[in-house]
Amino acid sequence: MATHHHPSQHPRRLHRGIVLLAAVSAAALPLALTSVAEAATGPDTPVSVDSSYVKANGATPSTGDAITTCGTNRRQQNEPTAAVDPGNPSIVTAGSNDYCTVELAGGTWAGFYRSTDGGGTWTDSLLPGYPTDSSAEGLASPLHQRGITNAGDPVQAWDRDGRLFYMGNAFNRVAPQNGSVWVATYDQHAAHYVRTVVVGKGGPALNSRFNDKTSIEVDRGLSSSYAGNVYVAWSVFQGLRGNNEIMFARSTDHGRTFSQPMRISEGSLGNQFADIAVTRNGTVYVAWNGTVGSRATGHDAMLWVRSTDGGRSFTRPAVAAQFDGFDAADSAGDPQAAEAAHEDAFEHADGPESDVEPSSAGDSRDCGSGPFACRSGFVFFRHDSQPRITADPADPSNTVYLVYDATIPSTEVPSTSTYNTAPVRNGTLMVGQGAVYLTVKVGNGGWVTPRLLAPTPVGHQLFPDISADGGYLFALWHDSRNDPGYSVQNPPGNASATDAAGFHLPTVGLDTYGASSADGGATWSVVRLSSSSQMPNYEMFGDRRVPFHGDYNYVSSVGNFAFGTWTDTRQVVGGDDPRYDGGEGFDVLQCRTANPDGSFGTDTCPNAGGLDQDIFGAAYSN
Repeated sequence: MATHHHPSQHPRRLHRGIVLLAAVSAAALPLALTSVAEAATGPDTPVSVDSSYVKANGATPSTGDAITTCGTNRRQQNEPTAAVDPGNPSIVTAGSNDYCTVELAGGTWAGFYRSTDGGGTWTDSLLPGYPTDSSAEGLASPLHQRGITNAGDPVQAWDRDGRLFYMGNAFNRVAPQNGSVWVATYDQHAAHYVRTVVVGKGGPALNSRFNDKTSIEVDRGLSSSYAGNVYVAWSVFQGLRGNNEIMFARSTDHGRTFSQPMRISEGSLGNQFADIAVTRNGTVYVAWNGTVGSRATGHDAMLWVRSTDGGRSFTRPAVAAQFDGFDAADSAGDPQAAEAAHEDAFEHADGPESDVEPSSAGDSRDCGSGPFACRSGFVFFRHDSQPRITADPADPSNTVYLVYDATIPSTEVPSTSTYNTAPVRNGTLMVGQGAVYLTVKVGNGGWVTPRLLAPTPVGHQLFPDISADGGYLFALWHDSRNDPGYSVQNPPGNASATDAAGFHLPTVGLDTYGASSADGGATWSVVRLSSSSQMPNYEMFGDRRVPFHGDYNYVSSVGNFAFGTWTDTRQVVGGDDPRYDGGEGFDVLQCRTANPDGSFGTDTCPNAGGLDQDIFGAAYSN
């Protein structure tokens, strides 16, 4: 979840300490990354279901408990995680930024979802400790004790003994902000909640230190001396003048305590979107998105570090791959109004603040209607390039796999509007096709030259993830190849044609695709996971005037079984916003009464389906 201060700073000066390593020839590990067949897939189903939630450990809700309306109030969920139990793959857990608590508690919280039939059906719950949670587990939570009112950015990982570790961030939307990161432990194959601990604490001021963008992994390596260690990493945003840093901590006692956080991004800049992998022999890798070079000529890069002593110490940051980012940007029609509207939405738990990316060519990362309208007339959700890294805990070669979404350089052309996604070239706004890249590192060798994982002549690919276990690889991403309005000039879900008010017409938008490989990524079988295309640009945030589709998707696997999760809007009820002309097809159901002065009142039917953004998931195999 985006938080109040989430400036992804992209300074362009290369500091001493970053090691620019040339990519190794692809001949070192042949990667013929052409889709060759259809993978097997099960039906895609809702993970966040529109039925009543249950409290952790079977506790009974008290009067006024926010969980009593969860599910039935059909509020938004986004930014899913997923984790398959290595001891019993029929048990799958998931989580999300869950807005079901906004109605009675006034803030968002971390949803917790569990399936015992391989993701076929789900029991939905919440992490204990949210406002109005008077259970023993809730009152004992340090989040409750610190007066935290919002939690999200969910990530999860299992050990080999039936323990699940659930990490996220927590914060207040007004001072004291206290932007922190936490780890919760569940045992008995995630049937029982044990505890929550705070791993990194933020400051009270709105411009102070803020911990965000979380990642977690457990050492499940079959020959590791550190098996069972829990590793966590996250970004710390240090106010308007500080450099984003990647922090790391570890637990050697199954999540009871964590080490003092340490900075592992020394000498690198513009750091965020960390992810962790652990190999069979216990080597820990952390990768993240950063920048190398000067402000004038710098370039996006996926950076990485490695630890061979159980997370006690790390190498200096090095470059795994340089790339052209695939980051949505535009220019607001009224920048001050847009900034104020984002601020108001954030404070009222009605969406992210969506601070401007300093490296973007424009002042808007997302566009909608009213104060959120952009000069291009497009309506779109925010997205930025990010890495995901994984390793097979049974693989004796100790290979690591890194995927990321980026712009294909050969597709880059000048933008015909203020909308842009690729790096600016000689002062000209650029656009291009977004795609998922894969690079591989075998043991102590170097990273192979990145290649497209699932090339397609049309369609953008974004929000990728990858998982490795038992000799199989699984990947997942959003994909707009089925969008009839696809063009490098258009955001997903937007046609080139416009309506009378100047807004681009809506199209079918996005699907979710998966891929599997049984030969170390040399070949891939690709499958469409979503049975229905979705419109990702529904304006269900910012008082029903701007979209937000989360920042990531997730896949987890055990052997030849994978379960993927993604944000999905197919169950959203469309409507018409009477306040503004144009943009029909992006509006959601809302009920507003006209005032004598021509203005309109608030939406009086928020639970009627206009906000029914969900987490969907599907199982698939090679």
